[in-house]
Amino acid sequence: MARAWAFQSAGRIVFGGGSVDRIGELLEREGARRCLLVSDPNLAGPAERIRASAAARSIACRVFAGGEPEPSVAVVERCLESAAGAQFDAIVGLGGGSNIDVAKAAAVLLTHGGEARDYEGQNRLPGPVTPVLAVPTTAGSGSEVSGACILSLPAEDTKLALVDNRLRPAVALVDPELHVTAPPRVTRDAGVDAFCHAVEALTIADCDAFPQDPADPWPLYQGKHPFGDALAERAIALIAANLPRVLAAPADLEARSAMALGALLAGMAMSNTGIYTVHALTYPVGAFTHASHGACNGALLPAVLDFVAPERPEEMRRILELMRSERAQAGDAVREWLRALGAPATLRELGLLPDQIGPTAEIGYGIRRLMNGSPRPTSPEQLLEIVRRAFGDRA
Repeated sequence: MARAWAFQSAGRIVFGGGSVDRIGELLEREGARRCLLVSDPNLAGPAERIRASAAARSIACRVFAGGEPEPSVAVVERCLESAAGAQFDAIVGLGGGSNIDVAKAAAVLLTHGGEARDYEGQNRLPGPVTPVLAVPTTAGSGSEVSGACILSLPAEDTKLALVDNRLRPAVALVDPELHVTAPPRVTRDAGVDAFCHAVEALTIADCDAFPQDPADPWPLYQGKHPFGDALAERAIALIAANLPRVLAAPADLEARSAMALGALLAGMAMSNTGIYTVHALTYPVGAFTHASHGACNGALLPAVLDFVAPERPEEMRRILELMRSERAQAGDAVREWLRALGAPATLRELGLLPDQIGPTAEIGYGIRRLMNGSPRPTSPEQLLEIVRRAFGDRA
């Protein structure tokens, strides 16, 4: 008999232009009287709209504007220092996945104390956390609906992952109007990230074959299942068609809304099915090159698709259909799409050095929580070949 699967997401999803101005209502529904807003210097306008909406409901809002791309544990520590001496009923994460992840980490530490590393891994939280309301300003990370929080450890050239269903935001508020001012490269790399989420969700190991911990009967990640497929397929179609549109016309709200919906659906899919080889390799590639998370994912995706294609022929055909590509192979279609976007299509273009190919494969292979999700079992030698293929241009 087929293994049962379950679906979880943010407690409430609010979608639509101008919806950020209703966040005061949502904070009030969460019982908040005092909130901490995690933002960055580039988001002063939206942060003020959130503060004003909260104030209209007599909710005090303290702002931490020190968010950074690919945030380190030190950013979380600075956020906590800014919150010292106050009690908060809710935390609002405004920005890309980076700021939302800082908000999640702050929620954990303000609730349970300690350091971020104390909760590294899966299902390490001792209980619920302070409610997080996630307001993404890019269409990409899916952090607004996921149970994951990723922080960098620069001194170790690696990243720290906290993974727990209790990290899913209480509210995901997606206002496409907030995405209009995102810089072109940020828009592109975030969109590529979301596309990778959808493709990995569609092609990951089947639910029945997905590694399961007997001690965790309701795991966060469960492998490929029909609901995830439906979300992922719609996301692939939306992103493939609309990312070129928003790059050509950043103020096109119809295209921005389609991208925001695609990224949301991709996040809903991958945060239940899981992700695999692309993201396992992105950790070391990002550490070596300091390129954005989305750019790393994009440069790796074609080679991973080339490798898993024999195990996923129907899904490869479906990806080609959804992308409306005339190429024979899904990996080649993605390479062509990336080039049309002006995105790096190889690790060489991304800045990886030849002597970093081996360490990339070695580090990636060791991230078993991700590698075990590959639909095609992968040996160290095969993973090295995937990285070599991603490094060169074999389209």
